[in-house]
Amino acid sequence: MVKRCGPIGEAWAGRLRVFTQGGKALETLLFALVLILCMGTVIRSDYNSYKKNQFFAENRKVGQELLMEVAKRQEDHFKEHQTYTTDLTALGYKGVEDLSLSSPGGVYKVVVTSADAFSFALAAEPQEDQLGDSKCGALTYDKKGTAKSARGSDGTACW
Repeated sequence: MVKRCGPIGEAWAGRLRVFTQGGKALETLLFALVLILCMGTVIRSDYNSYKKNQFFAENRKVGQELLMEVAKRQEDHFKEHQTYTTDLTALGYKGVEDLSLSSPGGVYKVVVTSADAFSFALAAEPQEDQLGDSKCGALTYDKKGTAKSARGSDGTACW
């Protein structure tokens, strides 16, 4: 029995009866609300994971492009000097620090890991936020065109 509290109380009492008759409607409403909240949490988590992976993939492209540019300059250097070099300044780069070259945005540092008269090898080491890229890590490229990542010998997942 609903206690009468004037016209406003009676109006609310009528609305409450709809949700409390048999107790099923209120339980169903609460269940639906909990289900929607759980689904929202899962969807948001998946979306955040997707955005994070997109962020890393876009930054990887920056590292890959710089590796390919350095490889092209190595080939140009070879045509002129009949050898490859570990000196990035000899390849025409300015602002080389600690024998490494920073990518635009500073997400990778590229180094020539080896070079001689026959071949060269390059590595792009992740920096700053890109260190969180658990899928790929460092990227490598060599004279033979072999592209790899530090976290797996097959570079196709990261290239």
